[in-house]
Amino acid sequence: MITGVVVGRKDFVEQNPDLVDTFLSQYEQSVAYTQEDVEGAAKLIGEYDIVPEAVAQKALPACNITFIAGDEMQAKLSAYLQTLLEQNPQSIGGELPDDGFYYLG
Repeated sequence: MITGVVVGRKDFVEQNPDLVDTFLSQYEQSVAYTQEDVEGAAKLIGEYDIVPEAVAQKALPACNITFIAGDEMQAKLSAYLQTLLEQNPQSIGGELPDDGFYYLG
């Protein structure tokens, strides 16, 4: 189940492609760091008062934090939105978004 996404205004994304790509690259690096250094990530999470470090230390390995981009992201997010549409069309505005909804980089 997809529970977190990055959303941007279309005009901002179109006017700032280099900035968006830099952000996404750094976001991907942040996810990789969280996966590779649970102890360090937990320490930062505690320092920024998100949750206590000890809680983050236990939770992170089970959180399945991942970075998915491009065609894979579109396929997975489209399937998730389809499920939401079938359950309650109003939860996603009554219809599936077109391909322009997705940033493929």
